[in-house]
Amino acid sequence: MSFISWNCRGLGSPSTVPNLKYLVRTYKPDGIFLSETMAALNKIEELKYILSFDSCFTVDRICRGEGLAFLWKKSANCIITNYSQNHIDIEVVDPLCGKWRLTGFYGMPESGRRKESWNFLRNLARVSSLPWCVIRDYNDILSDAEKKGRSERAPWLICGFRQVVIDAGLIDLEMNGYEFTWFKSLGTDREVEEKLDRALVNSSWCNLFPATALECLTTTSSDQYPLLLNCKLSETVHRNPQRFKFENTWLAEPDFRDQVKARRQHYPHGKFTQKLTQCVTDLSEWSRNNNNNIRREISKVQGKIARF
Repeated sequence: MSFISWNCRGLGSPSTVPNLKYLVRTYKPDGIFLSETMAALNKIEELKYILSFDSCFTVDRICRGEGLAFLWKKSANCIITNYSQNHIDIEVVDPLCGKWRLTGFYGMPESGRRKESWNFLRNLARVSSLPWCVIRDYNDILSDAEKKGRSERAPWLICGFRQVVIDAGLIDLEMNGYEFTWFKSLGTDREVEEKLDRALVNSSWCNLFPATALECLTTTSSDQYPLLLNCKLSETVHRNPQRFKFENTWLAEPDFRDQVKARRQHYPHGKFTQKLTQCVTDLSEWSRNNNNNIRREISKVQGKIARF
């Protein structure tokens, strides 16, 4: 099961929806949490059909720069349990491990309201004893190393956020990919980058999903990068095998056709379906060994475009 979380900075931008379509098509998440949608329910309903999700929930904006949405597939078994202008609480019923809690969180960006945001997160921690993952934009950092450029973040802000994480019994989930999730004025002498987005989890959630992977993705239509959360029970758990799909990009590889012809000569005599099954196995193995980094390379290039 996987989820994408993204501060999209408004669904009205011409490139936002195409970027969302690319993210959903590429990573195939079971659900997606969006903040700063700046959109009402009818726009989210339209987006639900465009992205081929089954359900959606919207928190309409009150002021400029607000608005939350969660879209999900029926197979994810998600139930909305609570919400506000700063969060959406979701109960996930996993057929393999039972119930757990996912919260899409949007921290108040104004420094004068930081303590209000922190206390709100503390209160959320008291709501349920379920395994819990709270993800998205906290508008805070946990150390000086999570900021690059301009002046340093005030120590009281860093210490205050650290204390909240401790008080709520949460752990900062390790993130792969680019280390900063927000940027401004890149390419100028005023450029700044910070890690404002993360996933915080409690210990029972860690025990439930010990092989979880959190990755910072890239996009070109916002000043914040999406996060991809892959909830994995373990590396050895075998779920239903994925459906085989032929990738047209394979045809661009110089040795692809020769490999297919060479292997086909060694297939045993028998029914066509048996040969086809063997071909699928061979192509899948070839893809793992030779073509596994295409998506990562695409993400790297998109990251460079976004930063320049």
